[in-house]
Amino acid sequence: MTAVCSECGAPIADGGSCRDNFHALLLLESQVSGGPGELPHFYAVSCYALQHPISFNYKAETLNGLRQSLAEVLDGRLTLNQLRQRTRRTTNSSTPITRRPGDPIPDWYSGSWPINVSDVCAAGVACYIEAVQHWAKSVRETLSN
Repeated sequence: MTAVCSECGAPIADGGSCRDNFHALLLLESQVSGGPGELPHFYAVSCYALQHPISFNYKAETLNGLRQSLAEVLDGRLTLNQLRQRTRRTTNSSTPITRRPGDPIPDWYSGSWPINVSDVCAAGVACYIEAVQHWAKSVRETLSN
């Protein structure tokens, strides 16, 4: 029997977790030219993190910043290199990006996601870049409503 991820709705194999789906996604990405370390990777990690605010353990501020960065990249207002520079400045500060014991759990979107990690995995190597970009647009749209 297959379970379903409580955060994104993706199917989970018996005894597994949605993080297993994420690892499968990264393995798939490693087979894609222009995937690892490039824009498709940013989309994949951002979408997964935004859809898993509890298990990724990010603070509300971090999630909001990631959401904003995703929108800026999708709109062409921010390049991947500019994003990397901004991220280095932000994460090199003394402000933590993950929740500490006692920090509140972010009030974040919960509900059905039109596209999740398993959908992108199902697209395969040939359609990976297109699928992950579609996922990013879908996450942005869902969080905008």
